[in-house]
Formats: sequence, structure tokens, C-alpha cells
Amino acid sequence: MDLRQCALNRQLDSADPCAGDAVDMVSAMARGDLSPVDLMRATLERADVVQAVINPFTHLFHEDAMSQAHESARRIEQGRARPLEGIPLAVKELTAVAGQPHTLGSLFLKDVVATVTDPSIAPLIEAGAIPFARTNTPEFGCASVTDNLLFGETLNPWNTAFSTAGSSGGAAAALATFAAPLAQGTDSAGSLRMPAAACGVVGLKPSHGVVPSAPPGYLDINGHNGPMGRTVADVRMMFELMARPDASQLAGRVPLPATGTDLGGLRIALITGMDGLDLDHDVERDLRAAAASFAGEGAEVHEVRFPWDFGRLFRATQLAFGAVYAPLARSVIEAGGEVSDLTRAFVESVSRVTANLDFTVQARTEAAELHRGIGAILAEADLILMPTLQMPAPEAGDHFIDHGPTVNGREQDDRWIVAFTVPFNLTSGCPAITLPAGLSRDGIPTAVQLVASPYRDLDLLHWAAQAEGCLTTRSTQ
Repeated sequence: MDLRQCALNRQLDSADPCAGDAVDMVSAMARGDLSPVDLMRATLERADVVQAVINPFTHLFHEDAMSQAHESARRIEQGRARPLEGIPLAVKELTAVAGQPHTLGSLFLKDVVATVTDPSIAPLIEAGAIPFARTNTPEFGCASVTDNLLFGETLNPWNTAFSTAGSSGGAAAALATFAAPLAQGTDSAGSLRMPAAACGVVGLKPSHGVVPSAPPGYLDINGHNGPMGRTVADVRMMFELMARPDASQLAGRVPLPATGTDLGGLRIALITGMDGLDLDHDVERDLRAAAASFAGEGAEVHEVRFPWDFGRLFRATQLAFGAVYAPLARSVIEAGGEVSDLTRAFVESVSRVTANLDFTVQARTEAAELHRGIGAILAEADLILMPTLQMPAPEAGDHFIDHGPTVNGREQDDRWIVAFTVPFNLTSGCPAITLPAGLSRDGIPTAVQLVASPYRDLDLLHWAAQAEGCLTTRSTQ
């Protein structure tokens, strides 16, 4: 997608050091055409401008980031450059970086400073990336809009009357406005893919266990850490560093080797909706156009039905989240902490199921049933093509606590937003990536989601890069 179409980016000079993609920045550093100091200075200046308009950041570490940029410059001069030397990295407020605030977007934790660095991003920092900023999230990541009592709401850079979705909304908005070249997100129900879709950038939910997490992934098989970027190439560069074995992970895995198959030789299962929900006309238009583009490259595209209706899917989601997340949020409320209406609504929703062994087993049983349904589709296809979001983006300021959005003239379920993303958290072995596909009538990006068989992350990234080329070509015609 041409991010220059975004109003916030129209005055950005293409020669500005922060205006490129991360892969190009790495190459420019290696050639000596770009210095870490110039890049960080430009990124911080851009971040300050963007922050005043759409609020993607919770913290910007100007002094420390510049100090680290000077150190990166010295390493390059000495021939000791690391793979991401001097590249600015934005880290989500839910993810710990030693010595930086770690509030989880909550007033209750506003003074907490992390003492350790999360294993998902430690490889990026060890590779020379500089964690220059922290990005906004809803409290505890418990919502699909990016708003909290501590830092406020992040607005969509394409149209500030709309939200970024969530919960990695700050990360997506920063990427879309060239205020960060790389960003990390988390994804337990679509929290990385949904804001990437709403802001016109790329986000990958890896297969579970491929990217390590803290606490160890077996405690939350729905949760994932993943890379976000402006291009598939940037996301792949991050993923190849993040996806490393970690001794602390009981459920750690490595991705399967790539097959080398190209997009034109694939069998693609197209899913255009789900019983119980309407799909926005603009989203469906761009989804079907993407399918036609892939077919034009030689792919065999056939339409299939999603195996469950939305009611059953959300019941399975309640079971899964009630077993894992409800006790944490409830403990904060019981301790007298001030929490947002979003957090209270989340706790009330998942508290309808009890976090005990019976419900944990029931949650996994339901997930296994869904996995069989998805598995049956992937037994006949190499790739699933489907929407990322039901509609381009929700309106800003609306938390959809007791009502849903209006889509094609009909009010939807208030739990609508996770419908097309959470299936691949419940069936957490499946990697899923979102790509920008077009623009809606309100000027908000639309997106498509590609899903591969479990642990086919490298194949998925290869196919996504080719799909990105098709979608870019279509958008310029």
C-alpha cells in the first residue's frame, strides 16, 4: 500500500532518513549511506510530530535512544555491526524491556519499571535494534480498541474519526506514519493483525511457540508475540531473528522448512464470511479482487464456508480467555485498582465461565473441534484467504461494550471485531498474516488475511511477499 496517501504522510520528504523501509535502512547502513545517529534523530523528530496528532506512543526515550545510536555508529565504524545495528524499534507497552516502564496501560501499574527483557524481543535488541519508544495499548491488552485511562486513545492516521483497532494499535499507527521502522506486537485474539489491517501495514501472528514469550507459552496457548512492519520483507527480517529456540519455553517449536512453492502453484481456499455476521461491502470487494489477482497468477482459488457460526466461535473464545486472563484482571479490580470500562466489560464477559480445570479442559476441547474444521480446509488447500476485519475500522471513542457496529445497514454483534482473527489463536499452530488490500469509502485501509498450515511460517512469508506484489500492482492500476 502507498502510505503516502495517508494525510499525515503527505508532507514527509521522501529523502528523510525515516521515510524508507527497514530492509532498505539496513542496506544503507551497510553501504555507509545512512548513519544510526541521523536515522534516530529523524525518527524521534517524526515521532514527536505524529504523537501530537494521533497518540501512538506511551513513552519516547530521546536521550537514551540517541546515546545508543551513537554507540551503534561506533560499532559500524569499528566493523562490529550487528544485523539490525541502529534500527529504531517500537515495543508494545505490554512487553517488558529492562529499565523501561511496563505499565500494561493501567493506572494500577503506572509506576512499574521492568527488570528483565521479554524473550520475544531480546533477539532484536541483541541484533542491534534500539528500543526507542513504547506503543499504546488498551489496559492489559483486554480490548480491540487502543484506549486506556493512563495514556488515552490512539487515533487512526488515515482518518482520525476512526480507531486503530487493537490492542497493538499504537504500533500499527507508528508504522503507518513512518514514526517507527519496526514494531513488535502481541496477539491473543487478533491484537496484532487487526490494527495492522486498520492502519494499512503488515502483521504476522506466528505459529505458537515459534517466537518465545514470557511467561512461557504453555501458560497461554492463545497468546503470541510477532513482528509488524510496512512490508513483508521487514516483517520477515524481524521474524527470522525472533524465531529462535529458548530454553525457558516448554512449548518451543521451530518452523518447518520452506517448500519453495510459489503463489501461482497454490490451492487457495477463499472464505468470504461467517454465519451470524455481515461483511462490509468494501472489505468484500477488495477480498474478491485479491482472490482474482492470485488466480491471475495461476493459483487455484475455490470458495469454502467457515466451519463454525459466530455464536459457537465466541463461546469457545470466552472459555479460552476465562481460563487464562480473567483471574489477572479480576485481581486488579478486587485490589481496588481503577480500571477502564473496557477492562470491566472484559472481566464480566469471561467471568461467565469459571477459570478452573473443568473449563480449561472444555476450552481446549472446543479449540480441538475448531482445529479439525480448519484442518479439513487446509487438507484441501495450501492457503486460506479471508478478511482480517469484518469492516475497515471502528469509529474512535466507541468501545462497543453494549452494542455492535452497523455494517451494510445492519447492527452487528458487540463482539464482532475478533471474528476472523481469533480462530487462529484458538487453533494456535496456524500462522496468519494480514496485508493491506485497498481503501474504504472513508479512506480507511482494507486488508486480507492469509493463513497456512501449522508451522508453515516460512512458506506463509514467501507467499505473502508474492501476494503483496499482486496487491500493490492492482492498487496502482
